[in-house]
Amino acid sequence: MVDTYDYDMVVIGSGPSGRRAAVQAAKLGRSVLIIEKNTRVGGVCVHTGTIPSKTLRETVLNLTGWREQAFYGRAYRACKDITIADLNSRLRKTLDYEVDMLDHHFA
Repeated sequence: MVDTYDYDMVVIGSGPSGRRAAVQAAKLGRSVLIIEKNTRVGGVCVHTGTIPSKTLRETVLNLTGWREQAFYGRAYRACKDITIADLNSRLRKTLDYEVDMLDHHFA
């Protein structure tokens, strides 16, 4: 037996465009199904594109004290030794937060 479902709209992908389309349709009272190939929502923007690259950039600027050096002096650093684990930890926290927010909006 084949299961049948009744949706007003099917959105392929949960990236920025798919997310906007789904939210707008839901605001108009439509039932929406989002099809996502990954195990977590967000698309390329959240998982491999804009958010990860900007998070890593900002983490390095923060941990090296780059922005504060003009005030505190060139020797200022927020963290003496920056490791890949430091970067990955911050990246994971940021991505988990973004996905949790998307899950909440889609619920």
